[in-house]
Amino acid sequence: MCRMLGIAAGGGVSPLWLESFHELAVTGDVLKGMSKGHDDGWGVAGYLAHWAVYFGRSEKDASQDIENFDASCKKAVNSNSKILIAHLRKASKGEKHIGNSHPFIHKDLIFCHNGDVHGSEKLAVPGVEYEGSTDSERFFRYISARLEHGIQKNYPEILAEAIKEVKKKCSYSSLTFLLSNGERLVGYRDYTEDGKYFSLYYAKSDRAFLLCSEPLPGFEWKPMKNGEMIIVNKAGVIIDSAGGFQAAR
Repeated sequence: MCRMLGIAAGGGVSPLWLESFHELAVTGDVLKGMSKGHDDGWGVAGYLAHWAVYFGRSEKDASQDIENFDASCKKAVNSNSKILIAHLRKASKGEKHIGNSHPFIHKDLIFCHNGDVHGSEKLAVPGVEYEGSTDSERFFRYISARLEHGIQKNYPEILAEAIKEVKKKCSYSSLTFLLSNGERLVGYRDYTEDGKYFSLYYAKSDRAFLLCSEPLPGFEWKPMKNGEMIIVNKAGVIIDSAGGFQAAR
């Protein structure tokens, strides 16, 4: 369970966006019966040149790990990375361990997920050494393996096919995720339980395109529909939306 933020900013990233997101570590919406906030780890990732990197990552509560979180955000803003993905974790599976803290990185891909994928051991990719023990990481590496072997197809087709395969193999509360390869930022929303919590909103400005689990101040946010996917380039311009992804449901 988590809160996610994805930014594609041709005009540069404002530190205020990350500061607002940080507040969700305390105030973020949760499922019924859970205490408010997301305090089981955090991460901020983006790109230096073409390399996917962590600007900061920890298993600690972001609301208590303020100095490190702030330092990571400063690195991210100063890096001039055009795409950033940030995450606040609420553990449902897997212990509080840095290897279970999103986002996950594999080669040039950055990924984070909100939801439970039941039976995710069916998604294990032979030969892959997993950093942690979460269903989210197995979901990510399953998708990344499809992307690596799908050179002749475009991103929408590969992702739609991979998501369809996951649905055949596993049940889930939500497959909602953010994904980037440094050139594109992908936001996908798909839930079977509690649509209020497993949300994903998007907002546009003259300098950026943002995706977030909850609306942040200063933008006019629109909710993504169930089964909807949006792909933007690193300048924040939509290059694909919805389309064939509805067929994956």
